[in-house]
Amino acid sequence: MKNTKSKILILGVLVAALVGILMSKGFSQKENTSNIANWPPQIGQEYPDLELIDQDGNQWNLSRFKGQVILVEPIGMNCPACQSFAGAHKKGPYGNITPQKGLGDFEGYFNSYAGGLSLHDEGIVLVELLLYDLTMGHPTVADAKGWAKHFDMKSKNNHFVVIPAKDMRNRASYDLIPGYQLIGKNFKLRSDSTGHYPKDDLWRKLLPMVPKVLMEKKGGSA
Repeated sequence: MKNTKSKILILGVLVAALVGILMSKGFSQKENTSNIANWPPQIGQEYPDLELIDQDGNQWNLSRFKGQVILVEPIGMNCPACQSFAGAHKKGPYGNITPQKGLGDFEGYFNSYAGGLSLHDEGIVLVELLLYDLTMGHPTVADAKGWAKHFDMKSKNNHFVVIPAKDMRNRASYDLIPGYQLIGKNFKLRSDSTGHYPKDDLWRKLLPMVPKVLMEKKGGSA
């Protein structure tokens, strides 16, 4: 148990260091409000109803999944941690990016820390939100298609790779990378493990919370 906790803490430090390195190398800080209300999301509040385009070219709002448990991962495609979470150590990196050493894929962590649940549970939706492409630009549908194909993300499994319909590159978006957010059935943000200094620990809080949130009735706990 002590070794596991130590590894978790080390991973947290590595992720924090990664963000600092990316910033020092000129990670785009373009201010673009994108006309999105309540961005960035706040725990306990309703999640912004983002307009998205998925890897199949379909456009929809995130609220289409209200009533299900939603996991949102804000992604910079050149982020080593995002590549690792996607499975780059098993499937190879997407683009000329070295995945973060010592950080495994999200599905493996989910299987270990989410009470025996599977990411393929029909009540769970995984949304990989591409906010930056490999050159820090606004991603395209082709980027979503390429990322989904490379990492074997299929919409039929409720796993979506999406881009924002409008450019969302700004400081608030940058500060959410890397990590995950958990949205309850009532479409409110329940847990936030994103960014340089996550509010919630991914392994100790967010993932163990998923079974509880999944069991709640629609419109239940805030």
